[in-house]
Amino acid sequence: MPGVKENGSGPATAAERRVEDLLRSGRGERTEAGPLDVHAAEHDPEREIRGGFLTRRLIESPEEGSSGWGPFAKGGGGQQPVIVIEDAVITGDFNLRAADLPYLLEFVRCRFERQPDLRQAALAGLVLRECLLPGLSARNLRIGSDTVIERCTSRGGLIHLADAELGGSLVLNDSELINPGKRAVHADRLRVAGAMLGMRLRVAGELRIPGAQIGGNLTLSGSALRNRGRLALNANGIQLGGSLRCDVDPTSGRAVTVAGRVYLPSSHIAGDLRMRDAVLEPGVAAPQRGESPHDDPTSTLIVDRCRISGDAQLDEGFCSGGTIRMVSSEIGGDLRMSRAWLDLSWAQSPQQAVQEPLRALHIDGAVINGNFDARQLVALGMLRMIDVRVQGSFQLNKALLHGPRTDVLQASRSSVGSNLECREAEIAGSVQLQGIAVGASLDLRSTHLTRPAWHHHKLAYKPSLDLRAARVARDLVCAAGRRSFEAEGEIQLRRAEVGRQANFWGSRLGDYMSPNAVGAFGLVAQELTLLPEEPPRGRVLLRQAQCELLGDNAQLWEADGGVDVEDFSYDNLSRVVKPSDREMVRERLGWLRANSGGRYQPGPYDQLARVFNGNGNEEHAVTVLIEKQRRRYQAIAHATRPVFRPPVRLWSLLQRATVSYGYRPLRALIWLVLLTAAGTAWFAWNPLRHPVNSDDNPVWDPLLYTVDQLVPIINLGHDSMWQSTGVSKWITVVLIAAGWILATTVAAGITRALRRDVR
Repeated sequence: MPGVKENGSGPATAAERRVEDLLRSGRGERTEAGPLDVHAAEHDPEREIRGGFLTRRLIESPEEGSSGWGPFAKGGGGQQPVIVIEDAVITGDFNLRAADLPYLLEFVRCRFERQPDLRQAALAGLVLRECLLPGLSARNLRIGSDTVIERCTSRGGLIHLADAELGGSLVLNDSELINPGKRAVHADRLRVAGAMLGMRLRVAGELRIPGAQIGGNLTLSGSALRNRGRLALNANGIQLGGSLRCDVDPTSGRAVTVAGRVYLPSSHIAGDLRMRDAVLEPGVAAPQRGESPHDDPTSTLIVDRCRISGDAQLDEGFCSGGTIRMVSSEIGGDLRMSRAWLDLSWAQSPQQAVQEPLRALHIDGAVINGNFDARQLVALGMLRMIDVRVQGSFQLNKALLHGPRTDVLQASRSSVGSNLECREAEIAGSVQLQGIAVGASLDLRSTHLTRPAWHHHKLAYKPSLDLRAARVARDLVCAAGRRSFEAEGEIQLRRAEVGRQANFWGSRLGDYMSPNAVGAFGLVAQELTLLPEEPPRGRVLLRQAQCELLGDNAQLWEADGGVDVEDFSYDNLSRVVKPSDREMVRERLGWLRANSGGRYQPGPYDQLARVFNGNGNEEHAVTVLIEKQRRRYQAIAHATRPVFRPPVRLWSLLQRATVSYGYRPLRALIWLVLLTAAGTAWFAWNPLRHPVNSDDNPVWDPLLYTVDQLVPIINLGHDSMWQSTGVSKWITVVLIAAGWILATTVAAGITRALRRDVR
């Protein structure tokens, strides 16, 4: 009988009678007691519905005669196929396992004392609103439309949706799923034709959906996931037809907060990964001793081997207390991290960070088909992005990278298709860019590089900026802008290639931490601008570097460690040198002289002379070469025995005063004329009176005799006709010696001139 409980224990409750009325007439009367408070400790017994009773009423055939459901029977077209149960307490087991029900079940403000069992069931739809339940067992559930679990509370149990197939969307908005330290949702291999919506969802435990296939978006906007020390969201290998949205909820204005790890490796996201303003708390224990640092044990977001067709948005207030890991991932659009905050300073002391630094960002091998925007990023930890390929630009303008005495940025062998901009940034630590390829310019204008990393094996500081073997298609800018460019450690440019200009205008280089302020061994650039604001505190190494245009100033050549320009070649100077500008030539020679430190270095003088010759300033070139020879004889005198030093210095002085070491042969001709005049005058006043052979009766001619002694190549016969005695004899010896020296010098000068013309 309808009015008697089926176990014979008494009459049916008011709630059960309402269910009977609903199934028979298609409508049920609302309870007069008002809405049920599902969280209250006590309830009216008349609100109870036995699980067994409800199960039998739902699965009995509509064609069983008088007990059937007239309104829901086959052929009852136009009847609403929805069964709504409101304000009830479901006691006992509610078991619809393997049931095939062609209608939608809706529970509103109901409390389930035991976990509903919907395993292998097939329903037209399922709606739970404002319900309290100890979990839901729905493995292999099949639903033809939406599945709604909205504003519900699951306490101490598991929402089990593994292998379920949902024809519509899965809605979990405003629900609270509580199972601390365990799985709150178990939905492995879940298939959802529509979207999965969990806006303002609160989860204490693991939200587990690995291998899920979702046709639309996975939206967790405004949600709070708590599973500290474990996985908060396990979405390994999921496939999304839309975007993963973990951003600000537009209704409440709340951002997503996660205490635990967001685990998304091997996932495919057809839209965007949106985590703007999200807060990922550390949520994990600090790394333990012996734990591999390559696993990034402090990770909060793991997106390894993921394919994101759109943008990855971790910007505009995004905060993470652990590593953001995207190793070998591919992003079809932009990676946006502007104004994000990554802080791992809590995990280890500064001393531990120097030994084994933790990574704030780890994206080795990632491919970013758009831009990498990290403007105003704050990262307290290492940024590791080795072998990364960015098709667009990479921007770190006004970023704060803090990893003192560590490699704060590692991007070796990476490539950037357009500009790499790092203007006005504050970087504490070393920037490792060995082998990087930049398609346009590498711009570090106004950036401060401080506290470079410590090399544990070499027991020395690493470079502040390491660009060994880098290739920059356009400009390398380490110059002043709104403020000066500063680097405490070395700027390492060994074997780097710069397509246009390497610019160090207005820079402050070195801090005595490294022997070199700039190490540009083998650098190749079209234009090299070395115009520091103050003398570099360390050596500037330009050995074997090459450039077409060199810009320098006095501050460069006053570098504390000197400027090593051995085998440094340049074709021209940025400052035009006029033929009349002898002061500038003397200034440059003073720079070379002061820079040599007393050592003889012919290469810089030869290079400067070639530049002047190439510009048509041959007189300036001669001045440089004369200074080179002067330095050469100084070095010879310094290296020889003390007893031979005065003759060497005298010989150098005579060559410089007479013929400028042979570089000014016209001066030799002048000396020949002067000596000829002097000798002619002497012998005119003091004629030789004793011929060698008196029978020849020679005629005395002082001019021909002087010329015959001075010019060894020409023989006029007078030198062998007369005997010189006394002072005239010594003057004759001086004329002969001077003639040989001057004639040899003139010949050498003519030979040099001919060689220059041939070249």
